[in-house]
Amino acid sequence: SHLFPIGSGSQLTDQIGGRMFTVRFRYFFICVAIFTTVSAPAAGGDIRLDEVVVTGTKTERKLLDAPVRTEVVSKQEIVKTHARDVAEALRNQPGLLLKEIHGKSGSQVWLQGMDSDRVLVLINGRPVSASTGSSVDLSQLAVGDIDHVEIVKGAVSALYGSSAMGGVVNIIKRRSDAPFQYTFVGDAGSYSDKNLDRKTDLTARHALLDLSANNGRWSGHITGDLRDSDGFDLDKSTFTFEGEEGPKYNINGEVVYHPLSGGDISFNPSFYQEKLSQNLSSFAPGIGEVKKEKRESAERMTGTLSFNRPLKNEGKLSGYLIHEDFDDVTEQDVLATSQVDQQREANFSFDKAEVQWDQAVGNNQLWTLGLVGFQASIKQHQDRIEGAQVLAIEEITPGADRDTLEAYVQDDIFIGNWELLPGLRFQNDSDFGTYMAPKLNLMITPGWWTGLQSRLRFGVGRGYRAPNLKERFFTFDHSALGYMVLGNPDLTAESSDSIQAGIEISNDTGFHAELSLFHNNIKDLIDTDLDAEQSAANNLGIFRYTNIARARTQGIDLVLDYEFSPSLSGDIGYSYLDAIDRATGNRLTERPARQIKLGLDWKLPGLSSEISLRGSYQSEEYIDIANTLVSPDWSTLDLKFNQPIRKHLTFFIGIDNVTDEHRDPSRAGKDFRPKKGRFMYAGLRLEG
Repeated sequence: SHLFPIGSGSQLTDQIGGRMFTVRFRYFFICVAIFTTVSAPAAGGDIRLDEVVVTGTKTERKLLDAPVRTEVVSKQEIVKTHARDVAEALRNQPGLLLKEIHGKSGSQVWLQGMDSDRVLVLINGRPVSASTGSSVDLSQLAVGDIDHVEIVKGAVSALYGSSAMGGVVNIIKRRSDAPFQYTFVGDAGSYSDKNLDRKTDLTARHALLDLSANNGRWSGHITGDLRDSDGFDLDKSTFTFEGEEGPKYNINGEVVYHPLSGGDISFNPSFYQEKLSQNLSSFAPGIGEVKKEKRESAERMTGTLSFNRPLKNEGKLSGYLIHEDFDDVTEQDVLATSQVDQQREANFSFDKAEVQWDQAVGNNQLWTLGLVGFQASIKQHQDRIEGAQVLAIEEITPGADRDTLEAYVQDDIFIGNWELLPGLRFQNDSDFGTYMAPKLNLMITPGWWTGLQSRLRFGVGRGYRAPNLKERFFTFDHSALGYMVLGNPDLTAESSDSIQAGIEISNDTGFHAELSLFHNNIKDLIDTDLDAEQSAANNLGIFRYTNIARARTQGIDLVLDYEFSPSLSGDIGYSYLDAIDRATGNRLTERPARQIKLGLDWKLPGLSSEISLRGSYQSEEYIDIANTLVSPDWSTLDLKFNQPIRKHLTFFIGIDNVTDEHRDPSRAGKDFRPKKGRFMYAGLRLEG
């Protein structure tokens, strides 16, 4: 039972919240937090810790019994907060930063002070291609067929390779377990006074259809999701508008065969497409304002074949083969000319195969062994008009690619109330040679208090990452957006030593608390820095990738969940991050020191209605390595309402960013507050 536990259900609602907007509101929520910790537990409750997770160990474990701390965003939380994509599903998670992607419309995820290039994003344990070799755009991933999302923070390179220095976000898709199921969601909303004048009041629309079936031997589902926006404008006195207009489509499918001998064989095709546009402008001496339109078209096609088969003596063999192509075309068109003035075409392609063998040895030991092969290639080409000439520029050295061969081993050992989890990964990289990443996790179940379940977790691990092709060879010229990001071919590989420690306490009546400490010592960290001299000379922000010889990220995550009564529950998450360039003593850029996330869910007695509040506070952050430029702190509050109408039908409304907190559009590249202002919407959810 230790080795292959069986569990079901949803994880506790993900941790959320924020800074309030007056001193009075701050004191109110501080009182709520204190009351949460000292009040007697209420009866009942829907905080459940029997969710089965796989990310921390690559084997199935109940959440409470996982030796590697794993955070879960449940399907219930995704539905309750009306998330339309994975970025929206994660934005209330404590200790997690969502950042805008340079020159793109989407969102990337940072963990423990590590940026998105060091956070591995997976779907069912399989990688997702990054946008043009950059960061994975979470806004491209719809949530209609998601069961839950698992988050593991800290270096897990021993299990997942060089892209997992900061942690892993693993999106777990649901499997069909009923003869027939359906879900339909439709909603639309408005940015109010920030809607574009030429558009309708319902400036953003969303539709989701999910169908699934299971006859015992075969099962499968198909999901279609459309998110369409007319854009928004933070400053209507300018030609530029900040919110891109256009549609995003996801079509995901799955066909599963269940042999009589057990296990399954599945095929998962998926397709994504976006077609976005945005007005931009720049200033040219002697000409004045130059009006432009930026257009972007992206497509991702993925096919995955996977299997798992039970073996004798509590063993299991599993594996997958995945191929993915990502194509991206961007254009910048000066409206005063008759031709497209700049066009960039990029293609990223990868193949990955992995096989894993899990084998129990006796009653107290589980071995996991795996073999991985990976290859990837990237191309980027630009056509740009300069004067009477059309310049054809290869922005990536022709033939740029990478391949790796990797092997990993892990032994899960149970000794009384101790669980020991050593592991090691060997990686051979075509560009940077060989590397070994060890790790060791320990969980102790002390049984200190009657009626409480407690866990102590400790972990040490080595992280490793080779510079990606973007960092080495790309030239991101986004002058129309106010900045450029330049690659550096002389970058060296980076490594980290990670230490994690924490305590978790919970009971069966609605109380759950976690305190986690982390320390990451990083060598040759790759980061961007503002080149002040070149920026001033060119009247735009010029950022360059550079190795910071020594860096450190360390901090605290504190999470408290409490169910006051069957109809009222709340939670608070506080995160402190100390991210330092050890050579200069300055803080690393774009890493706020403090986050507070708060949430409250109230089910109205007798009406089956539910009101949810989600708030966030984030402290100021530095823009440049010299710590002379600062982006201000900010706070937001979201309001959600769900009202069942009939057995299978729910009406919902919401207001995101109630206080309309957003960046100053005149400070492009120097203000990292939320890009979107207040958004109000309503919709229907039909499922059965």
